[in-house]
Amino acid sequence: MNSNFDPVIKTENLTKVYDTGFRGEQVSALKNLNLEVFPSEIYGYLGPNGSGKTTTIKLLLGLIFPTSGSIQIMGTTDIYSAYVKKNIGYLPEGSYYPDFLRGEEILRFYGQLYGLTGKELNKRIDEVLELVSMSHARRRMLKGYSKGMRQRIGLAQALISNPQILILDEPTTGLDPIARKEIRDILSRLRDEGKTLLISSHELLEVEMISNRVGILYEGILRVSGTLEELLTSKDRIIEFANAKNGVVQEIKDKGGDVVDQINDKVYLKVKNDEELYNAIELGKTVGLQLIKITPRRETLEELFVNVIDSAKKERSS
Repeated sequence: MNSNFDPVIKTENLTKVYDTGFRGEQVSALKNLNLEVFPSEIYGYLGPNGSGKTTTIKLLLGLIFPTSGSIQIMGTTDIYSAYVKKNIGYLPEGSYYPDFLRGEEILRFYGQLYGLTGKELNKRIDEVLELVSMSHARRRMLKGYSKGMRQRIGLAQALISNPQILILDEPTTGLDPIARKEIRDILSRLRDEGKTLLISSHELLEVEMISNRVGILYEGILRVSGTLEELLTSKDRIIEFANAKNGVVQEIKDKGGDVVDQINDKVYLKVKNDEELYNAIELGKTVGLQLIKITPRRETLEELFVNVIDSAKKERSS
């Protein structure tokens, strides 16, 4: 068993090359991936389409074999063992379940695949339905489920064997804001209860809100990996002024101020460095504004994502 400081998922120089079947050409989907995911954390695994995320997931699940490199899950390289399989729950993107089945029937089917029977299976079905707040709809057919309810049942099936690791592919894509928050709250609660989550997603804001660490993959290469505090740098600063009278905003703009918002008598200016900060404060005094506060703005995950991909593209073309 791993200690709390050992990764529950670890890859070393993991590489996957596909044969295209056309004139012996090959495509490198994953190149020397060194990935570590630690206990009780949410790791956001990000990248554009075709970057290698799905290939990574298939390798971790043992659905395909690596060309080279190694995988360790929960301290063992035998990722095909019953012990490892039971301790990985997987929610694929766009998972499909037959509409004529009821929610609890879906869970009973998957529980039996894991060897659960009788009272043990009934107890586990009750537990996961309660965990995803679907007890009230357990006997309803799936054709009567909303998209958010279907996703919660999908999470419940991923949890049916009480795994230590959850691998989730686009868990919030296509959901409305309320359903997204419900899923996000469930994922955070699972992390707090000791589960380890690897989330592949294009929903960068959702990932930023709940992840402990993230990695950005592009063209099969893990470009960056770390905590949000390590990766997201401080960017612009926002200056809040009060006492903005009619015509003041236009006057500020005419004098070169970067106005980003105005709410009632308050006006907000963006500055990029200390020199701009000083000039903006002096400009505010000149037009009769009252300085309220200066707020640093951290780089967003979306900005980091775009910058990393752009840098990789430039590196490739140089």
